[in-house]
Amino acid sequence: MIEVNLCSECGVPEPFSDAQVWLNNGDIVQKLNPHARIGFIESQSLDPLFANMAEIIGVSIEHLIINITARMTEAYTARLIPSGVRDMIVAGEIKPTTFIEPLMTYCHAVGYGKYEVIGHRYEKDEDDYLTVRIMKPFSIPMSAGALAGALSSVVGGEHEVTYEEISPGVYEFTTHWTEYPKGLREKLELQPYYHQEGDIQLDLCPKCGVPRAFARYKWNLEKGIIVNESLGRRMVLMAPQSLDRLFEELAAELGKTIEKIVVEAQRLFTKTGFYSLKKMGGEEELRLHLALRGLGNLREMKISPKGLLLRLENTATYLMTVGLMQGLFEMSFGMDSRVEWEVSKKGNLVMEAVPR
Repeated sequence: MIEVNLCSECGVPEPFSDAQVWLNNGDIVQKLNPHARIGFIESQSLDPLFANMAEIIGVSIEHLIINITARMTEAYTARLIPSGVRDMIVAGEIKPTTFIEPLMTYCHAVGYGKYEVIGHRYEKDEDDYLTVRIMKPFSIPMSAGALAGALSSVVGGEHEVTYEEISPGVYEFTTHWTEYPKGLREKLELQPYYHQEGDIQLDLCPKCGVPRAFARYKWNLEKGIIVNESLGRRMVLMAPQSLDRLFEELAAELGKTIEKIVVEAQRLFTKTGFYSLKKMGGEEELRLHLALRGLGNLREMKISPKGLLLRLENTATYLMTVGLMQGLFEMSFGMDSRVEWEVSKKGNLVMEAVPR
């Protein structure tokens, strides 16, 4: 792994602090591309959420998660690689492995797990492959899709990924050339992010510019893991749009009811005790909690045994947020509930949960 410098003030790794900016409206964007939004979320909820969704639907959705993540990753990563460089790779003038080590270092700094290339071949024929060993991947299907998409952005084409767990928490992912099924070949366009002013004032590190609160997080760069020590949760930096588009594409494939399934799956996972409203604190603490993660600007939250009302501007991963807050409401008062929500064209969420 390339040596990574840490901020002398707060201890945050440079690849994490250099690439993002925290805004005054609860959003995070890339420094080099302010139209690209970033989120910092608990990764341990992702695969249980997908498992709950599959159980509710009654069929596996892993192949869809991998495919949609691959197409989103290709669209995102392709912007970072100059077209001339990609042409030189395809022409054999530059080895694809030139990009692997810097990319793996970045993956370690943003919480994706520990990456190691086990083997590769690139002769532009059917025997080409790339095998990557990942220790503690942040999400198994999303890691597989991200690998396929990143490879597509570098060498072109479409790639399938197989994986196996070779020891507890350690997986080997192997790619091969493929052609996606006709219904899953559409290119996904990233929706540009447009800033809405807010009034959130985060205490920023004077040296690297990230919120000072990140000094309480622990980075294990050797293992590619970030932990929120106060909550004991593993975190990952990723584009929240990838999850929102994932759910939109699943809805296109499986029907509009997928939105309610996502909310229900997140509610069920929340009620396992993974989250706690008490640990998150009151409204102002929750507002800071959401802003640090780039998930929006909490404008209002009212909670009592009679119900929960929440207004969140610039929302991201809103279906997961609705399920999370519904689950927290039910845990707080020991009751079942029904929930309704609405998201405006500007991305402002209003949700209400009331006792069933």
